[in-house]
Amino acid sequence: MGDPGVPNGLNGPDSAGARVLLVVPTSWEWYFEPDKKNSITWYAERALRMADRISPGQGIDVYLYGQPKKGGDGTEVIRTSLDRASLREWTGDWATRPNAKQGLFADAVPASKVEKRLGAAGSPWYSLPLPAVRTVCKESAPRGEATLVLFWLDRMTQADDIVRCIAKEGGPAVFWQFFGDPGDINYTFWTKDALHRGGVLPQLRFHMGLRWRWRAFLRDFTRWSQAEKLR
Repeated sequence: MGDPGVPNGLNGPDSAGARVLLVVPTSWEWYFEPDKKNSITWYAERALRMADRISPGQGIDVYLYGQPKKGGDGTEVIRTSLDRASLREWTGDWATRPNAKQGLFADAVPASKVEKRLGAAGSPWYSLPLPAVRTVCKESAPRGEATLVLFWLDRMTQADDIVRCIAKEGGPAVFWQFFGDPGDINYTFWTKDALHRGGVLPQLRFHMGLRWRWRAFLRDFTRWSQAEKLR
């Protein structure tokens, strides 16, 4: 049964109301365990459900950000497309690392696409989020299309730069819903001046926790889009 406070479509049940983007870090190996709660697959499945409520059948874009395969201090950002029909294939390509738990003398198995593109998980300092924020801004702001960005943040770094980037480059039709464990992110920064509740930028929220609060996320997005006359 649907939430009475959340419409099934942003412009009505029969319209493609908005794009939904999911942005995920690749810092730790357990993020790539599909059956684990709070894994990349776990969030992708829930993002698809949210997308079906505002843009039925449209699917989502999933951005992965992490250490490049070639190494170094940079961040590589990969954009992938996902819908209900492609979930199983997408999970095998982008949300699993088949060689991650191989024993010392075990033979390597065919690498997934994410293993070929990104470095080994387990080096969290490489998942710098700002390049992912900039990529989403560059690819979404010019479209002028109502967009809900679900952004998993798992590091304390670059918080001030993220907010400045969104304020300058985020685009008037893009709503940013960050989420993350309070112990991993800069809690003091994100709660100052009610930043996490839209007190600084009306198009930005931060949910302190990994529990998926889809009803609250959709309510905030819908209210913001109505206030911005995006409906």
